Amino acid sequence: MQEVRAVVYGVGAMGSIVTRLLLEKGVKIVGAVGRSPEKVGKDLGEVAGLDRHIGVEVVDDHNKAFEGGADIAIVCVSSYLKAMHDHFAICLEHGTNVVTIEEETVYPWSTSPELANELDHLAKANGVTLAASGAQDVFWLYLVSTLLGAAHKVDEVSGRCMWNVDDYGPEVASHLRIGDQVEDFERHVREFGWPEFVARQTLEALVSELGLSISAIDSSVEPVSSQKPIFCRSLDRTIPPGHLIGTVDTTKVRTAEGPRFSFSMEGRVYTVDQTDMNEWHVTGEPNLHLRNDRASYHFTTCTSVVNRIPDVINAAPGLVSLDQLGKPNYRHQIQN
Repeated sequence: MQEVRAVVYGVGAMGSIVTRLLLEKGVKIVGAVGRSPEKVGKDLGEVAGLDRHIGVEVVDDHNKAFEGGADIAIVCVSSYLKAMHDHFAICLEHGTNVVTIEEETVYPWSTSPELANELDHLAKANGVTLAASGAQDVFWLYLVSTLLGAAHKVDEVSGRCMWNVDDYGPEVASHLRIGDQVEDFERHVREFGWPEFVARQTLEALVSELGLSISAIDSSVEPVSSQKPIFCRSLDRTIPPGHLIGTVDTTKVRTAEGPRFSFSMEGRVYTVDQTDMNEWHVTGEPNLHLRNDRASYHFTTCTSVVNRIPDVINAAPGLVSLDQLGKPNYRHQIQN
């Protein structure tokens, strides 16, 4: 077994958690990429909120971050393949495997086929792998497909989850347009549409992992507002009553074989009594039910990505969607 050498690419809230997990799992961090002037030039240990320096400087020069050679880059920057394409390309061109929390790469073949195929060719040309993981890996894909292993006949699978916007910082809060008047949000969706978020990629990966084929797919979004003022930590301001505190993204899938699937994800600013949850109902023979409370998605996103490192390093070169990585596992230490 060999020591794994890693670059932390993106040193925000999620990258900081990943940094601690990597060190505790025995991974050698050899580079760190950031863009904030307040972080560039500082030691990664300081930026990540650890109680020590680790001898890795946060840089905005990608070539410098990779000059020592790395087995893998853990990329924690943004949520869509269009925004992430160039970041992934940098890593792949340096001959470095990539595992990312970017959600569209979970299953990008229908939403961004041109970009996905381009990155697939680039990864293969450099003999490395690009893959995504996160909370959906266990909670919305493999737990569900494992549950379905107890079914004789499946008519319908419906899932819902809730996650806290304040766990992911101002970029995600702004993406969800937290604080907008509901009327302005609805006008924005009518005029510009709404990018399909995690629900679609998760269901497509699930259907593929089950060996089924999609005959029809539909996505929608609904605003969530509160009748009382609610404080948003990510934006550091109070959201007035009647203004947007979140969204519900829903995808519905029909398969050529018959089973129907739906998944609704509510991302919102939490009140003090709310926690992350995950629930799935299976209608068929027999009916089945799965529920997880206090799932801590911001943390399990990071733990899932770190546990996936050996799978990504050892996968075939190319862009490997999550349904192709196989069952996730606990890793007491990360080695290759």
